[in-house]
Amino acid sequence: MTTPASQRQRVRATDSKERLFEAAMTLLGNRAPEAVSVDQIAAAAGVSKGTVYYNYGSKDQLISQILDFGANKLMDELSRVAAGPDPYAALKHMVEFAMDFVASYPAFVQLWMQEQLHADLATTTTLHSRVTDLLLQVLERLAHLDEADKLPVATTIFGAALFTARMRATWREDLARDQVINAVMLTVDGLLATRPPATG
Repeated sequence: MTTPASQRQRVRATDSKERLFEAAMTLLGNRAPEAVSVDQIAAAAGVSKGTVYYNYGSKDQLISQILDFGANKLMDELSRVAAGPDPYAALKHMVEFAMDFVASYPAFVQLWMQEQLHADLATTTTLHSRVTDLLLQVLERLAHLDEADKLPVATTIFGAALFTARMRATWREDLARDQVINAVMLTVDGLLATRPPATG
C-alpha cells in the first residue's frame, strides 16, 4: 500500500526536527547560544540552511522550536510513566527519566532557563507548568493536598529533579545516578509524610 504524500511529509518533518534537536544539543553542550550559528546547526543535522530559514524564519525561532521539540520529547515519556498503576513508582520513574533525559541533553536545561527570561508567561504554556500539572495528577493519587500547597509541592519536586540532574550532568559527575534519584525521592517522602493519604 502506498503511503500518502502528506504522511511522508510529516515523517520527514519529524525526522528533520529530531536531527536539528540532536545537533543543537550537541553543539550547545559546550558553547553559548550566541556562539553557535544556524549554518553550524543545519550542517550538523544534515539539513540545508535554506530549509531551516524557510521553516523557522530566524535563529530565535529555530531555538524556540528546538526547545518545544525537546519539551514534547520529555513530556511524552513523562506522561507515559505517570499513567502507571502505582503512583509512587510512577513518580520515581518520572524522576529517573528526567535524570536520564538531562544526562543525555545537558544543554536543554540551560537553554530552557535562558529562554524563560524572555518568554511571555501570560501567553506561553511553559515546560514548568506542563510538568507540574502532570506531577500533581500523580501526587493527588498519593496524598491529599490543600489547594494552596499544590503548586509549591509540585514545583519543589520539579526543581529538585531538574536542577540536581543538571548539576550531575555538568559539574558533579561524581554523583551516582541512583544517589541523586534517592535524594529527590527523600524530598518526596518528606512532603508525603506531612499530608494525609489520598482517598477515593
